[in-house]
Amino acid sequence: MAYYGVGLPTTIQELVFRFRNHVCKANPYCTLSRLKSIFQQYDKNGNGKLNLEELDNLLKSVGMFLKIVELQALIKYFDKDGDGFLSFREFLTFVREEMNERRKNMVLKVYESQQNTKITSNYLRQIYKIDNLTDGMKTFIDNICVGDELSYEQFLEFHEELSLNIASDETFTSILSKAWNIDEKQEDTAFQEYLQNSLQQIKERVITRAGGKPFVVNVFKEFDTNKSQDLSISEFIFLLKKLELDWNKAVINRVYRIMDQNNSGSIEEQEFINFFKN
Repeated sequence: MAYYGVGLPTTIQELVFRFRNHVCKANPYCTLSRLKSIFQQYDKNGNGKLNLEELDNLLKSVGMFLKIVELQALIKYFDKDGDGFLSFREFLTFVREEMNERRKNMVLKVYESQQNTKITSNYLRQIYKIDNLTDGMKTFIDNICVGDELSYEQFLEFHEELSLNIASDETFTSILSKAWNIDEKQEDTAFQEYLQNSLQQIKERVITRAGGKPFVVNVFKEFDTNKSQDLSISEFIFLLKKLELDWNKAVINRVYRIMDQNNSGSIEEQEFINFFKN
């Protein structure tokens, strides 16, 4: 696809292909955490976005020198919200192709099926047969597994990396289906019922703690301990503990994702309020 910036034709795919090659050479194991670190390094004013100059400096750091018109074209193409900058999520679509919904749903189904299992790096190796993994993937597992057990984000990140090496959706879902003994099309009715009950529980208990729906924002502020105007997963889990909700990890993750309406990775204040309006 040809894209035009300030009247000069620029091939976006070619620029993206060149950039991804340069980044991969400079960072062989480009995990999401590593990409976020790179992004933050060049986000000089710390506003969570890259302007044209910051993007230019980032590209130069991996040996890619572009004309102004090419930089303008890239930002215009990937700037989905039209604010003139690249957010981290927009930057991710530039750096690597996101998994489609079918693959994400399969990964989520697998994770939720393991709610009573401790998923560690060694467990992943056993599931996927260590001999079938490349050296890069073995190193990747070690890099993402920070603690004893993988969080859902780390589990998803591993499968995003796996997904990049598999062209067909059928092949990807088949590999997961066989490895974890999960039927992609089978609905877990017990889990869905548990989830619906959990959603009702948190709504009732937060509204009670707040003293009514109009005041749920006060509960948000109470548990936004670092005053970042969003709830991290650890702050959310602390909220659940105070509400005496003893959920398994699969339900915690699913409810957190439901409340995170824009998929930013955290629950923003307005998202929290919106959830309790319904």
